[in-house]
Amino acid sequence: MKILTFQLVTIQIPQDWIKGIPEEDLTLKEIFRMGVYEYKIKRAIQLYREGIGSLGYIAEQIGILKRDLIHEFRLRNIEPEFSDDTIKEELGQ
Repeated sequence: MKILTFQLVTIQIPQDWIKGIPEEDLTLKEIFRMGVYEYKIKRAIQLYREGIGSLGYIAEQIGILKRDLIHEFRLRNIEPEFSDDTIKEELGQ
């Protein structure tokens, strides 16, 4: 059994950043979640370009599924390189 602990984080956001956006909890949480996700993708791209590790390793480190990371790379016109072993693994051979 895994126990998760959540922390309440309070941040101050300049009013002009949220101008025109409903200040509802669900809306603001969704905006924050989208921002965190986008940051993770940008960080993954940076790590990949620096040669820090494989796509699988980077996906695991940032907490995103490998297939989702590959999809995000392709949306940004980044074609990930795959080794022969990775291709065989993905094809289940």
